[in-house]
Amino acid sequence: MSALKYSYIAMIGWGFWAIGSKLLSKHLNAESLSFWISVWSFFALAIFIFFKKSLIVSHYSLLALPVGLFSLVAILAFYKALQIGPTSVVVCLTNLYLLFPVVFGFVYLKEPITLTRVLGIGLAIAASILLSL
Repeated sequence: MSALKYSYIAMIGWGFWAIGSKLLSKHLNAESLSFWISVWSFFALAIFIFFKKSLIVSHYSLLALPVGLFSLVAILAFYKALQIGPTSVVVCLTNLYLLFPVVFGFVYLKEPITLTRVLGIGLAIAASILLSL
């Protein structure tokens, strides 16, 4: 399957995740919401890995720890923002995280900077700002 197809699957999955998270944030605090979503995700992933037999354990596994900590801080802040703010604003603003990997790709990975990509970034920023007003 192509990267675009997986990207669309991720987009749809995260869309439903954001909607479900907003609905659940009315009944659970940020910590509980993060805990239960993580538990069920871990359970599902464990079953998936068991049948696919695809778990890799190496010295890189430890490097996932700081990435996981960043993810935890972000997810707790996201759930708290969903509890107190409108979904349309919270999801749009938090999805500007895409700027970090895009700039990283341009600067460190030497990915090509094209007019189309620059316009895409500009439009994503504009859309997020407009949707959050």
